[in-house]
Amino acid sequence: MSLEDAERPEPGREALPLYRITLGYRGGPFEGWQSQPGGTGVQDHLEKALRTMLRHDVRVAGASRTDSGVHAERQVASFRTAVPFDERKWLKSLHGLLPPEIGILTIAAAPAEFHPAFSASGKAYRYRLWLGVARNPFVLPYVWSLYQGLDASILAVEAQAFVGTHDYTSFCAVDSGAKTRTRTVTEVAVYQSGPLVDIWVTGHGFLKQMVRTMVGTLVDIAQGRRPRGQVAEILACRDRTRAGQTAPAQGLALVEVFYEEGIRTVREIREREGFRIPL
Repeated sequence: MSLEDAERPEPGREALPLYRITLGYRGGPFEGWQSQPGGTGVQDHLEKALRTMLRHDVRVAGASRTDSGVHAERQVASFRTAVPFDERKWLKSLHGLLPPEIGILTIAAAPAEFHPAFSASGKAYRYRLWLGVARNPFVLPYVWSLYQGLDASILAVEAQAFVGTHDYTSFCAVDSGAKTRTRTVTEVAVYQSGPLVDIWVTGHGFLKQMVRTMVGTLVDIAQGRRPRGQVAEILACRDRTRAGQTAPAQGLALVEVFYEEGIRTVREIREREGFRIPL
């Protein structure tokens, strides 16, 4: 199923009440967000659970197509139903039907014109690195372990070349079906706490494997495999072979999708009240 097909309203259901779901998931067991022929996408599991709970077919629209193995802290989706809304009952039912790696954070009525992807003003992603030979088994599934280590200050400096509006052909998967590869990155910020390094990226939209290729290239530079100051040149080449490796999926998480509030700064996101795994 294509993204365009997934976003089309179900025939005859356009006038039904619309609901917005915020959900989180650990991406390891799933082949990404989008529905897959074998039913292994997060979307497949959510639609199956909603179909069982509501007792009718359900088409879910999502805000972002996360890749296979990528996590999400606050993915946003929507669906339509005429079944009377009962937030507590729906939450309990869905959690009894969904795999334990998927959790529903909120369900609420949404305006008729709301669309998770088309109404979004931007997104925030975070990529996590773990430096050195020490290993933390509680962190390992959510980081890229770099035994060689690196200087995080180099990451922070080199990453600023990504900020702005650029053609990101060099930093996306060659099989990307995007009509245009021009995207605007509003901020890249690097934070380090001991061996843990977080690379935050915010922007209006992202291409397939874009953030992972950005991170892979930055790591190559910070570890001395590529010369410093090369990012702008790679962007201008518009050639994927000129960029670095694609960072592993498990280090990446979709942290937040922004709507009418606009894109917040990374500092504001980090200071936002609410539950977050304290890593």
